Amino acid sequence: MDALEEEKFIRISTLVLKEMQGTLTGEDRIFLDSWLNESEVNRQLYQRCMDGQKQREAYTRLQYFETRRSFDALKSKISFHTPKKRSTALKGLWPYVAAASIIFALSGIWYWNKDGNQRMNLPVAAVNDRLPASNQAVITLSDGRQYQLNKAENQVVIDGSGIRYNDGDEVAEINAAVSAKIETPRGGTYDVTLPDGTMVKLNAGTVLSYPTVFAKDKREVTLIGEAYFEVAKRKEQPFVVHAKNQQILVLGTHFNVNAYRTSAETKTTLLEGKVAVKELRHGRQVTLLPNEQAVNTGTNLSKRTVNVQQEMAWVYGKFDFDGKSLSEVMDELSQWYAIDVVYKGDIPDVEFFGGTFRTSKLSTILKILKDQDLSYQLTADGKLIIEKNEPKKQKGGQ
Repeated sequence: MDALEEEKFIRISTLVLKEMQGTLTGEDRIFLDSWLNESEVNRQLYQRCMDGQKQREAYTRLQYFETRRSFDALKSKISFHTPKKRSTALKGLWPYVAAASIIFALSGIWYWNKDGNQRMNLPVAAVNDRLPASNQAVITLSDGRQYQLNKAENQVVIDGSGIRYNDGDEVAEINAAVSAKIETPRGGTYDVTLPDGTMVKLNAGTVLSYPTVFAKDKREVTLIGEAYFEVAKRKEQPFVVHAKNQQILVLGTHFNVNAYRTSAETKTTLLEGKVAVKELRHGRQVTLLPNEQAVNTGTNLSKRTVNVQQEMAWVYGKFDFDGKSLSEVMDELSQWYAIDVVYKGDIPDVEFFGGTFRTSKLSTILKILKDQDLSYQLTADGKLIIEKNEPKKQKGGQ
């Protein structure tokens, strides 16, 4: 979908939503009517969009189509292998996916006020924009040397012999360095292979520290931010992740850790195998099985069953906003687009449904999340200002 098609897709989605709300007027009405008159397919799609139940079904199908064939691979492959081109099967199905995408976009802007289930839509006042996160990272060695990694690459390997990209190109020699730190900025991601063969995918705004050669009795790393781990199995050499007042002990497994400094909770989600999570303040410990998540608030450690596909949406290129509050959604956007979110005044407590792709520009996300009761302004220095619209004054002084 090129830029013009994307803009038309967003505009049609917005106009259909206005039609649902009874606020469609003037030129918008003419534009939507013209689109409806273009084809029977458009008219049928419009009817599906006007059916709330079908919106939810379409969103579910789109999620299923995107994740079913990749979820098993996610546990061992998808995180660290980027396909060179779209498969023939996907190319053939594209018209149907594109048709569902309008409903998907509409699903993405549906959310409810927790008190009254009131549907709302968010207008954008921003003229600036932000591109999605890209391959960006810096490696710092213990001897002080620092290297800005190539944006054209997406994975780096560091071991006792040196630093190199996944394709074999050398970055630097290790020499006397005994440890390394790889850091992604906000708006940056990168993958790293550790000295033991463990693969780690770093989300935006993340720091991973580790030795260039692991000790014989255990493998220890320290994490700030969010990362997905595929740990190489070594029964006699446990793998330990230190992250925000807790440690995670594993032998060989696939799991995700969300431990941003700004977050009130540290979340550890298990996809495969078994891990023990221990909080350090009181020494409490929980053991996780697949599809379980440990939540550490700093004063309490608990575990729960979760939707792993939602928790891992970032790994396979999506935002999943289901059940999340405005602040939770904005926290994700802040990391991914390197923006600072500022709230002005009283902001409604809202809950989102749906999501979209992480390859979208920020302006696209904000259009999908429109609302007449809130206004958004993105400043040139990367501040996203959110405030409640002032009530419209009635005419005649009434």
